[in-house]
Amino acid sequence: MRKAPLLIGSALLTLALPVHAEPTGAPPVTAASEQAAPEPTPHPRFQVGLSYLPMALGTIKAKTAGSVNTADGGFAWGIGLNASVNVFRGLMVGLAPQVIYKGKVKSNEDRTYTMFGDDSQYDLLLRLAYAYSIPEVATFYVEVLPGYSIIYPATQDTSKGLVMVYGIGAELDLSKRVYANLGVGYQMGYQTVSSASYYRNTYVRGTLGLGMRF
Repeated sequence: MRKAPLLIGSALLTLALPVHAEPTGAPPVTAASEQAAPEPTPHPRFQVGLSYLPMALGTIKAKTAGSVNTADGGFAWGIGLNASVNVFRGLMVGLAPQVIYKGKVKSNEDRTYTMFGDDSQYDLLLRLAYAYSIPEVATFYVEVLPGYSIIYPATQDTSKGLVMVYGIGAELDLSKRVYANLGVGYQMGYQTVSSASYYRNTYVRGTLGLGMRF
């Protein structure tokens, strides 16, 4: 009878040993193996848009025969296209051509400004922008648009040269692909007619548009 407890203890020890033995088949699980696989890098997102560009608070300057004349610009308006691609984490690069009509002074009553009239302006702009997105809400951006400009004044020779645009805005998501674009910016012209004369303008400009992402 005294051997019974010893036999029972030996049997329990024998059954317990396999339970605590190390597995021989599968490799040990580590913290690194439990980490999720990295998500694939998304492809650059391409977008196109069409915008109405109201131009206000303008200034028009003309230099002829050594004399510089400056006048307050009246309201002008334009139409712009843009096509941009997201090349790296919100960095957008693209093209943004635009046409501006009815650039003129507020009043031609003063004879000093008789040289000014309605003009048309054609700009080919490069768009460099940084965008920050809140999914399904909006994308906020800052942009710089350098480019080449041609102005056809009513009473002056054609003026050509550099134009610079700086802007900020937001693209409000209307659906998964369609967005409304609202922005404001400042445009400065450095066009020249010749080495001794120029015809150029500056504007505070707005952006009201629609676009689509692909």
